[in-house]
Parts: sequence; C-alpha cells; structure tokens
Amino acid sequence: MKNITYEQLLEISSWGLFSFAIKKGSICDPRLDKIYKKAVKGAEYEGIYVGSPGRDIYYMLPYLTDDQIEEVSIVINDKFPKTPPGNHVNIAAFVRFVYGQFEKQGVLRSNKDFERMKEEKIDLTLPRKFLSSLFNKFEADNNFYGMSILSEMEAHRLGDEAILHNNINKLNEMEEEYKKVVKYASKCNSYKQLFTPYYWAFKYLLKFKDMERASKYAFMTIKNADKYCPDARPGYVTKLSDCVIYVQKYEKNKWDTFRARYKNSKNKCVRKVFRKIGK
Repeated sequence: MKNITYEQLLEISSWGLFSFAIKKGSICDPRLDKIYKKAVKGAEYEGIYVGSPGRDIYYMLPYLTDDQIEEVSIVINDKFPKTPPGNHVNIAAFVRFVYGQFEKQGVLRSNKDFERMKEEKIDLTLPRKFLSSLFNKFEADNNFYGMSILSEMEAHRLGDEAILHNNINKLNEMEEEYKKVVKYASKCNSYKQLFTPYYWAFKYLLKFKDMERASKYAFMTIKNADKYCPDARPGYVTKLSDCVIYVQKYEKNKWDTFRARYKNSKNKCVRKVFRKIGK
C-alpha cells in the first residue's frame, strides 16, 4: 500500500530538510495540513524534523518508475546543503530512513537488535538504486558534504551486512567506504566526518572480531579527533572514550606512549577523555 501519492512526495521533497517550523518539539508547519498525517508519522527526533522525505521515499520506492526516482533525486539534490551544518542529525536520519533503518546504529545497537536483524530479510536494492542516483547528482554538483553523508550511511549498511552474514568482502567494502567519507569531508571541512568514520570502522571491525584492524582504527580515531574534533559534546566524548578504553585494555604495550602523546592534547574533547580515563 502506498504511503502517499507521488505528487505529495515531490512536494514534501521540494520543501527541503531544514525548512519545517518546530515549536516545543512539534512540527507546526501549515503546509503539512495538505498532506496525509501518516506522511509525517514518527517524523521528529529530538525536536528536529527527520521523517520526510526519507521515510516516505522508502515506502514509495516499490511504486516509483526509474524516471520518478530520477525526478525525486533531482528535487532532493536541489535542496541538499553543501555547507556542513552545525547539527547533522536530520541529514543523517533522512538517508538512514531511505534505507528503511528507523533506528540508529544497526547491528551495533544491542544484542537484541542484532538477533532481530538476523531474522529479517532486508533488501537494500531499491534504496541503493535511489541513493546511487542522488550520489551522481551530488558528484556532478561537487557537493562533497552530500557525498560524505551518503558514503557514511552506505558504509554503515555494509558493516551491518558484513556482521549479519559473516561476509569479509562486505567488511572490506565497508572499510573502503569509510575512507571515502573522510576524503570527501576533507574537501568541505565537515569536521565530524574527519574522525567519526574511523570510530565506526573500529566498532564494526571489533564486532567482526578483526582485532588487528579494529586496533588500527581505534588509534586513527584519536589521531584525527586530536586534529579535527570540533567540541566536547557527550557523543564525541563517548566515542573517543570507547577507543581509549580499548587501547588501554588490549594494546597495553602501546598504552604509555599513547597516553603520553594525548593526555595534554590541545583538543578539548581528547584532553577531557584522557583526564577521565587515562590515569
């Protein structure tokens, strides 16, 4: 059953990802009065509009022709930011929702979700078809921020597939995709994407029990965070702490040198983590 009409999907997509009015955590944009309520079901995350068009694109994909996929991707491309925003939540959620992933972190979320996902038959063919079309538009427009976001979300999904199916080829594809994220982010000064892709590579490789490569990316996360981490928000502190604790526990022969290098870092977040953990 279709979620909304194609014309409604185009209209929602044309509004852009940042254009909705929010008041006290609720969407209060009068334009939504024209759209069925189910078109924006579950469309808020921490008071930020995220549901449409990503969620609606996902539900509509089986009904879209190739030409319609191209048309929707053109509309999204026209409204997609080229300059990295201060908050990436709604942008990342938009892409994640296109994949049909309505919860963060995939197989890394919890053991319960991991077991649930093993039972699901997830087919990403249509989402990848749409996002490939969108990526081509970004590439033609030199939208390096858009390219970095799409590559990051694709890397997450490759990591999920690698873990779920014990597939080393998917794991290698994931690693290369995360490297692309950093490459594109460096061209648009998207500082978050200059270290967090290495963190996610670390987490997926650890889950896959590839300890050698996991260690490599734990070190790389801290190295790049030392250069680029923009602030000490809790999410960044948690990520860096995971890496530092791992090194402390599993790379004991490197710990003293590692700690000495970063304990007095000029980067606020790195310094905070080492003061908390690096005793």
